[in-house]
Amino acid sequence: MHGTPGASPDQRVADDEAAYLAAIVDSSADAVLGTDNDGVIRSWNRACQRMLGHGAAEMIGTSVFDIIPPELREEARAIRARVSQGESIEGLETVRMTKQGRPIEVSITFSPIRGKAGNIIGISGIVRDVSESKKAERSAAMLAAIVSSSSDGVVSKTLDGTVTSWNRSAERIFGFSDSEMIGASIRRIIPPERQAEEDRILATIISGAIVDNFETVRIRKDGALIDVSVTVSPVRNAAGRIIGASKIVRDITDKRQTREQLRTLLAEVNHRSKNLLSLVQAIARQMTRHGRPLDLGRFLERLQAIANNQDLLIQNDWRFIPLGGLVRSQLGAFGDLIGNRIAIDGPPIELTPEAAQSIGMAVHELATNAAKYGALSNDDGQIAIRWSTDGTAFDMSWTENGGPQVAPPTHTGFGSRVISDMVRSGLDGTVEVLFPVSGLRWHLTCSLQRLSRSRLNAHR
Repeated sequence: MHGTPGASPDQRVADDEAAYLAAIVDSSADAVLGTDNDGVIRSWNRACQRMLGHGAAEMIGTSVFDIIPPELREEARAIRARVSQGESIEGLETVRMTKQGRPIEVSITFSPIRGKAGNIIGISGIVRDVSESKKAERSAAMLAAIVSSSSDGVVSKTLDGTVTSWNRSAERIFGFSDSEMIGASIRRIIPPERQAEEDRILATIISGAIVDNFETVRIRKDGALIDVSVTVSPVRNAAGRIIGASKIVRDITDKRQTREQLRTLLAEVNHRSKNLLSLVQAIARQMTRHGRPLDLGRFLERLQAIANNQDLLIQNDWRFIPLGGLVRSQLGAFGDLIGNRIAIDGPPIELTPEAAQSIGMAVHELATNAAKYGALSNDDGQIAIRWSTDGTAFDMSWTENGGPQVAPPTHTGFGSRVISDMVRSGLDGTVEVLFPVSGLRWHLTCSLQRLSRSRLNAHR
């Protein structure tokens, strides 16, 4: 039997409606609670217990402020004051405390509770746990921030290739703004001869696979071609169905250029290594001609001269060797005499590695002969090393004076061939070696283009 026994039919209907409403509140998925105007809890449904951990017996008769963090209680009092004046507040996002002391993010709708006379006798609160949705929002915001600030271009598109998102780095890489690309076809940035790539990529995505680090070429807004690495992944909806693709694009123009430069450098190193071995073999053969025993000391000195050239080449990134540095390097054993008994004068010239090999070996042989027989074999001799150019021809000389009297050699050894024949053939030039009594004179002339790939920084 419904209603209160002995009550009138109207009373019984009212009682049934009240019981029905109470059942709805009690079974609601949202936490529903009611307080009087002073904040004392008067009702507490089962969802309140599920959400906050306190049972109704624990909470009814206690203050609602017990489940509000201390730092939010002033805000709560202000809100309750507004509701007590008849205002309803919907979807207020705030924090409440569980029985275990854990804060949870909630959305609360506050409404005034009115008595039969229409006066406000309390406040109801419908509380919804939004922790997971807020966490998802923060994750989505974080992902959006990562995508927006990524140094790689991040693009999404539909399965027909229509662009649906376009981050700032994509704009930087390709030159198109998001307003120009969103809604347009991704094929806009694909060269005509590479359109088939997009068909293959979309087919791969539709199959559920990932296109990983695919290196290709794309077109900028200004028409320039750029080298890129592309990773494309399928995008799925909540049901797991593939609805589009996400694309991460990295500009690898610098990387590819570096790789090409490295490949060229390795080929150059290989070529020069073979040349060096051939030169060492030639030196060994020349020094042991006609059955002569190898002078190991002289052989090692000549190898050291070659090594000095290589050191200079490495210091200049394998591109060139400065002539002034080469001369000083080959005169390393006599460095203390430079500026005093050895004069070096000439404009900056960048030698090719091949030219440096010929001139470096010649300077080494001239210095060695000067130390043994010429201007550096006593305390008074002097050497002048000079070079000049008119922009087309190159001229270099080695002049000794003040040393012992000299005379032409009675036979031609390997050293003589180094300062004349090797230089002449290596530079397609003219070499003159004279032996006046005052001291040896060596003179080289050749085309500037033959020994230097760059223009002179200065002319004499």
